[in-house]
Amino acid sequence: MYIIIIGCGSIGRSLSNHLISEGHELVIIEKNEERSKFLAENLDAIIIHGDGSSTDMLKDAGVERADAVAVLTADDNTNLTICQILKRFKIPKIVARVNEPDKKDLYIGLEITAAISIVSAAVSQIKNALTKEKGRSMMSIAGGNAEVVEIKLTNEKLDGKKIKDVGLPYGALIGVVYRKGEVIIATDDTVLKKDDVLTVITKTDVIQDVTTILK
Repeated sequence: MYIIIIGCGSIGRSLSNHLISEGHELVIIEKNEERSKFLAENLDAIIIHGDGSSTDMLKDAGVERADAVAVLTADDNTNLTICQILKRFKIPKIVARVNEPDKKDLYIGLEITAAISIVSAAVSQIKNALTKEKGRSMMSIAGGNAEVVEIKLTNEKLDGKKIKDVGLPYGALIGVVYRKGEVIIATDDTVLKKDDVLTVITKTDVIQDVTTILK
C-alpha cells in the first residue's frame, strides 16, 4: 500500500516502523523541521518537511494515488481541517488521531474510516489492568457510556445454549465468538460453548451484570 502519515511524533514513528517492516511504501509529512531531519536519518521512508494542511503539500506527497492516510498531529483543529481536505481526493482509507475525546463526534461527522482517541484507548487499557477479573476492556465508545469487552465464557450452565437464551441485560449484545482459532460472527441462534471468548458490546452501567452472567 502507498500510505501517507501526517504528523509523526512518537505514535507516528512507531506506526511507521511497523508499516515499513511490512513492506508498505511510506511518505511522511512533518511540520517540525528538527523532527523531520531526525525521521529522515532514522526511517526508510520519504520525509517531507511541511504543513500537511496544505493542498499543494499533499499533492507533492502523492495524495492522489494514496491508498490510505493517517492524520496524527497533536491538534484536533488541524486534524479536522486535514481530514476535510483529504475527503476531496476520495482516498479509500482515512484514519485520524483524536486528541480530546469530547471532539470525537466532529470526526465521525466527516465519515472517515476511523477516528481513534488516544486518551480513551489508554483509559481502557488502564481500566483493564485494574479490573481484569471483570473482562478485558478493548475500547470505550459513545463518550465512555459503552464498552467493547472481551470475556471468556466460564459459566458451565451456558454451555450449549443459544445466545438468545442467555438472558443478557438490555444494552448488551455478543458480537463475536472466538473458539479454538475460529471467528464466529454471532447471531441470536449461535450456540455457545464453555471457554469461548466473547466480544461483547455493552453499556457501561451493565458491564457487571454481563460479567456475572457469563463467568
